[in-house]
Amino acid sequence: MKWSLERKIIAVGFGLAVLIIAIVNIISYQNTEKLFVRERQLEYSYEVIQKARDVLTTVRDAEKARRSYITTGNNSYLETYNTAIQSIEAKLTDAQRAISGSPTQQQKLDILKPLIAQRVSLLKQSVDFYKRDKSNTAIQLALTDKSITIQDQIWQIITQIEKEEQSLVQRHQVRSDASFRFTIVAQITGYWISFALLFIVYSLLHRQISTRQQLEDTLRESQQRYRNLFEVNPHPLWVYDLENLNFLAVNEVAIKQYGYSQSEFLSMTIKDIRPPEEVPALLDRIPGLRWADKRFATRRHKKRDGTEIDVEIISHELTFKGRPARLVLARDITQQKQAQEALAASEEKFRQIAENINEIFWMRDAKADIVLYVNPAYERIWGRSCESLYINPQSFLDAVHPEDKSRVIANLENNIKKEFEIEYRIVRPDDSVRWVWEHSFPIKNRLGKVYRRAVVTQDITERKRAEEVQRNLEKELELNELKIRFFSMVSHEFRTPLSTILISAQLLENSNKEWSEEKKLKNLHRIQSSAKTMTQLLTDILTLTRAEAGKLEFRPQPLDLEEFCFSLLEEIKFSTRAEKDIVFVSECSQRIAWMDERMLRSIVTNLVDNAIKYSPDDSQIYFTLAAESGQAIFQIQDQGIGICQEEEEQLYQAFQRGENVGDVTGTGLGLAVVKKCVELHGGNIKLESKVGVGTTFTVRIPWKSDLGEVKRC
Repeated sequence: MKWSLERKIIAVGFGLAVLIIAIVNIISYQNTEKLFVRERQLEYSYEVIQKARDVLTTVRDAEKARRSYITTGNNSYLETYNTAIQSIEAKLTDAQRAISGSPTQQQKLDILKPLIAQRVSLLKQSVDFYKRDKSNTAIQLALTDKSITIQDQIWQIITQIEKEEQSLVQRHQVRSDASFRFTIVAQITGYWISFALLFIVYSLLHRQISTRQQLEDTLRESQQRYRNLFEVNPHPLWVYDLENLNFLAVNEVAIKQYGYSQSEFLSMTIKDIRPPEEVPALLDRIPGLRWADKRFATRRHKKRDGTEIDVEIISHELTFKGRPARLVLARDITQQKQAQEALAASEEKFRQIAENINEIFWMRDAKADIVLYVNPAYERIWGRSCESLYINPQSFLDAVHPEDKSRVIANLENNIKKEFEIEYRIVRPDDSVRWVWEHSFPIKNRLGKVYRRAVVTQDITERKRAEEVQRNLEKELELNELKIRFFSMVSHEFRTPLSTILISAQLLENSNKEWSEEKKLKNLHRIQSSAKTMTQLLTDILTLTRAEAGKLEFRPQPLDLEEFCFSLLEEIKFSTRAEKDIVFVSECSQRIAWMDERMLRSIVTNLVDNAIKYSPDDSQIYFTLAAESGQAIFQIQDQGIGICQEEEEQLYQAFQRGENVGDVTGTGLGLAVVKKCVELHGGNIKLESKVGVGTTFTVRIPWKSDLGEVKRC
C-alpha cells in the first residue's frame, strides 16, 4: 500500500523522536556513570588528605604527650605517648594504601616515611634521656630543635600532598559540573526536539483523524442527502436494472403520480410504463445506455389509468446492489408542452396581426439600445429597411424633421420609464414629409421593473391635413364673425357720434341771435368730442388692421417723454371735459427716449380714456412716469369699477369687454391696440385690479427701442 506524504512524515517524526530520546538517555547514563567515577575519585582524594593528616596528627599527639611527660613526669602522658608511637606505623600504612594509585603522591610518601622515622627516633631518644637524667635540659632542647626542623619538613610534604589532592578535587569538580551541564542541556534540547516532533506527529494525526471524521461526516451527510433527495424529490425518481429492465427502487412521488403501488412498481419493468409502440425503440437503445454516463431525453409515459403524459428524463449510470443500473428523474412537461404549443400559436397569431396592420409596432429594451422586433409597416412609413433599425436602433431619429428632433430626443430621455404620446414629422428618403403619432409604454416584469418598451407609431399625415383644413375653415368662420361684429360695432359706434354732430350742427344752424356764446361753444364741443371719438376709433381700427396684416410699422425717434405726456394729458382733458382729477407725477425730467410717438399716443390715450370712462366723476386718476433699469415706466391708476381676475387675459383680445361695464359705451379695441403697440416696442404690460376698488396698468418700454430701427408687426 502506498503511503501518503502525511503518513510518511508521521512515521519519520515519531522515529526521530524515539531516537532522540534514546540518544539523550544514553548520554545521560554515560554522564551519570562519569559522575559516579568522579565521586569515587573525590572520596579517594578526601581519604588521602585525611590519612595524611591522620599521620601528622598522630605525630603531633606523640610530640605533645612527650612534652607533657617531660614537663610533668606524669606516667599517663607516657602511656599516651606510647600509644601514639605505636599507631604511627599503622597510619603510615593506611596512607600508603590510600595513595597507592598516585605515583606522584607515592613519591612524596616515600620522602615522608624517613622523616617520620627520624622524628619518632628523636622522640624516643628524648624520652629515654629523660628517664635516665631528668635534669639534663640541654640535651632535651637540642633534640627538640632538631625535632622541630624535621616537623617542618614533614608538614611541607603533607601540605604538598593536600594541595595536589585539592587540585585534583577541583579538577574533578569542574569536570563534574561541565558533565552535569552538558547532560542537562542535552536532556532539555533532546526532550524539546522530541516534544516538538511528537507535537507535529500529534498535529498531523489529529488532522488526519479530523479529516477522516469530516470525510465520514460528509459521506454520511451525502448519503443522507441523496437518500432524502430520492425520497422527497418533487419529481418521480426510480432505479432500474440495465439487464432485465426491472425497477429496483422508486420514490413516493412516482408512486403518487403514476398511480401504481410500490409493490406493483417493483414487479414491473420500464417497458410497462411506455406506450406499446415505443417499446421496440426502447429495447434498441438499452445496449447503448451501458456506456452513457448522463442522458437527457423527452419521452411519453403511461400511467396506471392509461393516461399518457409527456416527460423530460435525466438518467445517470450507477451500480445498485452490485448490478448495473440507471437512476432516472422524470419531470412531467405535459402542461409545459401544451403551454409552449399555445405560446407558439399565440406568437404566430401576433406575427400575423403585427405584420398586416398599418401602424408600426416595435419593441425595444428598457434603454432603447436594442430593437427586439419591428413589423414591416416601418419600411412603408419610414421608407427605410427594418434591418437598418436592427443594426442601429437609433437610426429612426435620422428621419425625424430637424425642427422636431430636439423635442423628440428630449421626450425620450425624460420619459424613459413612463408612458407618453408625441406627434412629430419625419422626412422620407424621397424628401416627402409625413406626420406620425407615437404612443410608447413600458413593459414591466414580475418584480415591477421596466425591462422593455413597446411603441405604436401611426401615420397621421392625412389627419393633420384634415385638421389644417378644419383650422382654416374655423379661422375663416372666425374672420367672418369678426367682420360681422366689426361692421356691427362700426355702424353702432359711428352712428352715435355722427348723430351728435348732425344734431349739434342743426342746432347751430337754426340758432338765433339770442343764444349765448357758452351755449354755442357747448354744441361745438359736442361736435369736436364726437369727431375725436370717431378719429380715435378709426385710429384703433387701422392699427389693428395693419397689425393683423403685418404692415404696422414701428418708427422710433427722439422723444421728450415728460413733455409728451404732459401735452397729451392736456389734450385729453380739453377734449373730454371730464370732471376727474388727473394727477401726473414725472420722475423723468428732460430725458429723451427713442420711441414711436404715434404708437405711444395710442397706448397712453387708450389707458387714460379707459380710466376716465370707468371711474366715478369725483375720483382721482394717477398717471406716473418713471425710469428704472433702462426702461420707461408708464403707470395709470384709477378708482373705478375694476376687472374680474378671470377676464384679465381675454380683455387684450379685440372686441372683448368686461361683464361689469354696464351701459358705458366702448368698442373693446383699446386694450388690444395697447398690447400690440407695447409688444412692438419690445415692452410688456401688467394689470393689477380689484372689482369695486380700481385698476392699475403698468407699461414697461425699453428707453432706447432699437435706436431708430424700423420694424413691422
